[in-house]
Amino acid sequence: MRILINARFLIPNKLEGIGLYTFEIVSRLAKSHPNHHFILCVDRKSSMLFTFPENVTFELIRPMARHPFLFIWWFEVGIPRAYRRTSADLFFSPDGFLSLSSAVSRSLLVIHDLAYKHYPDQISQVMLWYYQTYTPKFISKANHIVTVSNATAQDLAQHFPTSAHKTTVIYNGYRTPKKLNKSPREQSESVAGEYFVAIGSIHPRKNIAGLIRAFDKFRKLTLRRIKLVIVGRKAWKTGPLEIAFENSTHRDDIILTGFIPDTEMFHYLSHSKGLVYVSFFEGFGLPIVDAMAMGVPVITSDRSSMKEIAGEAALLVDPENPSEIAQAMYNLVENKNLRDDLIEAGKKRLEIFSWDRAANEISKLMTTVVESS
Repeated sequence: MRILINARFLIPNKLEGIGLYTFEIVSRLAKSHPNHHFILCVDRKSSMLFTFPENVTFELIRPMARHPFLFIWWFEVGIPRAYRRTSADLFFSPDGFLSLSSAVSRSLLVIHDLAYKHYPDQISQVMLWYYQTYTPKFISKANHIVTVSNATAQDLAQHFPTSAHKTTVIYNGYRTPKKLNKSPREQSESVAGEYFVAIGSIHPRKNIAGLIRAFDKFRKLTLRRIKLVIVGRKAWKTGPLEIAFENSTHRDDIILTGFIPDTEMFHYLSHSKGLVYVSFFEGFGLPIVDAMAMGVPVITSDRSSMKEIAGEAALLVDPENPSEIAQAMYNLVENKNLRDDLIEAGKKRLEIFSWDRAANEISKLMTTVVESS
């Protein structure tokens, strides 16, 4: 089988979210199916630096598609050309976008969330236009759809009822680093002592401004000088974060690392008092399961997929209530039994998450799509 894959988000030194998902799935598909040929479509030469088995090759499609009008060219001109040129049997797209061209005859689409439906004001007008115009067409065109949580599947069925019969939920997996090296940042004075950690690219939906306000309230509850480390690059609309940071009475104890390598991120995570992941909306929430795998207790939001992924293995809070978040942080610090219970529950919760299983289930869907169409 020859599988053409949208790998736009495979970006060196910036592997997060969809890019991470793409890497984890493709790595396993290529290793477990040596007789298949996987062709990764990328929009920059640096993406071709990733190392995969020999049955993986790259197709460079220019220009870099980071604007809706360039999306249209990339998916409606570049992808069909690559599909024909490589004699592909299937187009696999992990980022929710497809080609509407009739030349792309079979497709498997991954939809992580429908955040644009719930928070349209948190993205640009042109991006919102693209989602509103093309997402219904992509859903209609796809032979089959994968969602990464039941929450997203239910959301999809509510907004696009005809998608329900061709949607499969496949959970993401978790990561456990082989080795944790001490990072220069961890050794520095700015991160000495106890701290909570927040992980994820920074934009309004991540609610980092709300977390900072919660942190100020938490510090009023405790006599201990516990810090807050925020790991992630600044993505878009970071004004509220910057205002909250400047207004914080404890800003000297808030560390913004920017984007850092996984080895550093996991080091921060493993030595933290807990992960505080209080987004307004998520399709899955990878840091939740990564924290559980590291034996780190989790505080997360009581909405969308986060409560589904966390189950009873986390403290659930209202992300719009800083006082509630602060109280959860205080409880986690002061109650050792609670902390230990959450860590143990997290380990058990991990049984339902596996990248190997996810890749295997996606492989089966690929075969089904090709053989049935």
